[in-house]
Amino acid sequence: MEQREFSKLTLKFLEGNYPQFAQTIKFQDDRSFDCDWKSESGIFSIWIATYNTKITIGIEDPNGKTDSHIPCYGLDDLGACVAELSSFIENIKADNLVLYQGEDGKYDWIESSEFENLDNCKKFSWKINHDVT
Repeated sequence: MEQREFSKLTLKFLEGNYPQFAQTIKFQDDRSFDCDWKSESGIFSIWIATYNTKITIGIEDPNGKTDSHIPCYGLDDLGACVAELSSFIENIKADNLVLYQGEDGKYDWIESSEFENLDNCKKFSWKINHDVT
């Protein structure tokens, strides 16, 4: 599949389901794009990119560093890809999946129910900042 068509289909999905991302679209010369959505807490952002005809979702942590998840490849995988993308976004918004900062200062995602098993970590949710140490 051509990059232009892949990005067009991905953008259509975002516009219909998560228009907050579509407002920040930045197209590249190859017609891939990236976009982001800042959390309601203002602590971190979720970003999406369509480089190399794949969808990648990631986080930009409070230090401006990024980490990525969910690479999905090509049109044959697009339906499963956007379903997984949507699930990931919805779990973040529902605080089922939270950002945390470990003792080493690095950020990562974890399921809320698993967070209590971590020691000396700070937890950041989509809506409210929880500072748990």
